Amino acid sequence: MKGKLLTIGFSTVLVSLLICSVVYASWSTLGTGYAVTSNIEGTEVQSGTPVTITAGTLYRTVTSVTFRWYGPPNGEGDCLLDETLPVFTTGTIGHWDNGTPARIRYAESTYKVYQGEWKVQIVFHNSEGETNIVYRIDVKDNHSIFHVPEIPLGTIGATVAMAAALGLFMIKKKRQPK
Repeated sequence: MKGKLLTIGFSTVLVSLLICSVVYASWSTLGTGYAVTSNIEGTEVQSGTPVTITAGTLYRTVTSVTFRWYGPPNGEGDCLLDETLPVFTTGTIGHWDNGTPARIRYAESTYKVYQGEWKVQIVFHNSEGETNIVYRIDVKDNHSIFHVPEIPLGTIGATVAMAAALGLFMIKKKRQPK
């Protein structure tokens, strides 16, 4: 019996690790000098989700970044947030396309988005002018009765609950006289 519980516990942990994979956004364009990513990269965004856009650059002359959040329709609506933030560095090193290393400079902006297509205009400011990048976000309606929440802890909780129910079923079945 102790072996079965140990097996169930190990299986639960293993399944939880496989189900909840961490997603890392690609900085593949950083070698050109600029890159933009977000905390929702590669996932479907639900209405009401706070989205964090991270802008990165290898240029030492960039001193600040402006984030302009445009709402629906099609990211052509009103500018709902216009903020200019100074860049910071964490000491992380990136590489130019030619292999030369450089310290990455970051700026981040967060905004809670709602249903529709959003556009975030990112403007890198340096002594030589500005560089513009446009980042698009498509927010789905989460008011459907068929909506399945995509929360890792919810998935883990459901998996643990199913494994626990299976374990209790096996224990009760074993105790019943045949």
